[in-house]
Amino acid sequence: MGAVLMRKMGWREGEGLGKNKEGNKEPILVDFKTDRKGLVAVGERAQKRSGNFSAAMKDLSGKHPVSALMEICNKRRWQPPEFLLVHDSGPDHRKHFLFRVLINGSAYQPSFASPNKKHAKATAATVVLQAMGLVPKDLMANATCFRSASRR
Repeated sequence: MGAVLMRKMGWREGEGLGKNKEGNKEPILVDFKTDRKGLVAVGERAQKRSGNFSAAMKDLSGKHPVSALMEICNKRRWQPPEFLLVHDSGPDHRKHFLFRVLINGSAYQPSFASPNKKHAKATAATVVLQAMGLVPKDLMANATCFRSASRR
């Protein structure tokens, strides 16, 4: 169909494309994917479904803690984590928030409040990831450096 349209515009087989006829002479080959498996990036390997989940989620650096926690719950086929606002204090212009996370029947809560709700949720998610052994304990010392979920 494409060749018919090109011939109507003056193109002849064996000629290159473009004003000076120096472009591509061969058509672009299309590779159709026939299986129902997802696309695999270069260097990425398929992971076994059974076995140690922490090995599958070893590299969480660069991910927002709430997103990483959601991924882990999804992979382990758990209900999504439930974030509950436990405490908010301070004047309206300078509140501090504390969230508790309910996950797989257990509750986790950080020991300190955060200056905004987004940071408080991220801190609570980090506490859960630390309890699971997926994030080092020293991350809380640098708790203000969470990566934004919208920035890549």
